[in-house]
Amino acid sequence: MLALQFLSHVVLLGGISMRRNVLIILLAWLIFAGLAPARIAAPAYSTEAGALVQKSLLALDAPAAQMDGDGELAETGKNQVLRQTRSVAALAGTQEPTLSPAASGNAELVYTTYLQNAGWQAEVREGAISGGAASPIEAIQVRLTHLAEAGNISYQTYRQDSGWSGYAKNGEIAGTAGTGEAVEALRFKLTGALAGQYDLYYRVQTERFGWLDWATNGETAGTDGFRYPIEGVEVVLMNKEQAFSGKREQSFVKRTDPVLSYGSYLTASGWQEPVLNPAQSGSPDSSQSLEGLQAKLASQPYPGSVTYRAATSENGWFEWTQDGLEAGLPGTGQNIERIEMQLTDELAAHYDIYYQVHVPGVGWLDWAKNGETAGTQGYDYDISAVQLQVVQKDAPAPGNTAVAFMKYVPKPPPAPVAPPLPAYPTGPDWTVQEGIFRTNAGTNYYVGSSYIIVSIAYQRVWAYIGSQQIVNAPVITGRPSMPTPRGLFAIQPYKESPSVLIGEDYESPVQYWIPFLGNAYGLHDASWQTQGFGGDLYLYLGSHGCVNTPYYAVQTLYNTYSVGTPVVVY
Repeated sequence: MLALQFLSHVVLLGGISMRRNVLIILLAWLIFAGLAPARIAAPAYSTEAGALVQKSLLALDAPAAQMDGDGELAETGKNQVLRQTRSVAALAGTQEPTLSPAASGNAELVYTTYLQNAGWQAEVREGAISGGAASPIEAIQVRLTHLAEAGNISYQTYRQDSGWSGYAKNGEIAGTAGTGEAVEALRFKLTGALAGQYDLYYRVQTERFGWLDWATNGETAGTDGFRYPIEGVEVVLMNKEQAFSGKREQSFVKRTDPVLSYGSYLTASGWQEPVLNPAQSGSPDSSQSLEGLQAKLASQPYPGSVTYRAATSENGWFEWTQDGLEAGLPGTGQNIERIEMQLTDELAAHYDIYYQVHVPGVGWLDWAKNGETAGTQGYDYDISAVQLQVVQKDAPAPGNTAVAFMKYVPKPPPAPVAPPLPAYPTGPDWTVQEGIFRTNAGTNYYVGSSYIIVSIAYQRVWAYIGSQQIVNAPVITGRPSMPTPRGLFAIQPYKESPSVLIGEDYESPVQYWIPFLGNAYGLHDASWQTQGFGGDLYLYLGSHGCVNTPYYAVQTLYNTYSVGTPVVVY
């Protein structure tokens, strides 16, 4: 009471004085009273009575701190006000219940973070933010000062490629400074008697999610599975008797694969109960068709939506819709014949959406993905069921993807037939134009419009009347030691059927004999040639110079061409 009278007297004497004088007076009062200030939480989380002390201090030190519209302490100057609040807590009657003698030292917490490309930051006291500059945190260092209770602070970090680190304690480094591997989650806890006296509250700022809610006493703060680095950390140390008013609903977010919920409207049954991927929706085993489709994400690890549209044979494509809204015209009797679906935003960067449809009379088509068309067009076929699947990027498709969409394309009318161009006989290395036989090697014979051509190189016989081909057949000419003579010849008067070929050492009956050089060389059938005709048979099965010809071909030649018909052998 004496101290209060002294303080009152000094204030009355000085009136409204400078902030420095007020602080000196407060310090003098503390020394005079011989009291140790009880520990108070960070101002943003103190009790209502504590808020009154903050307001009085803000009035004294306005440039160092600002109050927002609701009377809450703003970020600027929070640490300074926190220190002042602790020093004068007894004046406002807001000190905590008396601590045990061992705890009268009022433990304080300081910490620093290692920012990627920026290094270690200056230490901050509890209730202040370390980091927060949109740079990933790679490591953290925490220490307690003014310890009176037995115990320590322990902390660990989580990195997606390395998992949880071991617990560091009081001043040790948790994480890997300078390696480029960012921290994605962390935990803090007290040990020993400290854990019975104090609570730790902490929260983190992460890429994409921003500031998450508060975790406490060993709980996890941050994310898992997103590769979102922590960019800021804030820690508060509070006596257990103090009430904590910070939001604590979601301090940790773990990625889970997205789940699609979807349902279909059938012609005779209406809306079906929604199913989850990859189940089938609709009626693939009945005659009912889809008139409407709904789809939404039942769970998702990243921001984004599922969008989709449907088309009917009567109206074509409808507008895109999303997130559980209706696609198509359910209840109108207009059946869906094709659909398209896709994911949006960050969800689309990590996942592909696959979908397939069942068409009565055709069956399940293959899988389409990411905006491709699934179904049919132009066949007057309807969809009776759908099946959806969400797959991580670069993962295999859930099935075949070759034929997800069938479109009927009418055959074009036949092209007008152009009048035939004048044609003339040609062979592999010869032509006959205007009655003249010419070879690529320069041979020229006048053969008129009716003629027979024998090629030794190609082992073949051709026969024409005008531009009409009469015979085109393989042959066997004379063996290399008894070659067939080359040149322009003509069918001789010795043409005969049947006939007998007589040589020095043979007599061979044939059905058709067509001589072209005297009565010694000609074309005839050869029943003894049992291995066929053409190719290189003449090299070892060749004749004595005649042209062995298949029966059907020599028969046609004999019955078509008369004596005097030109015969070219080249």
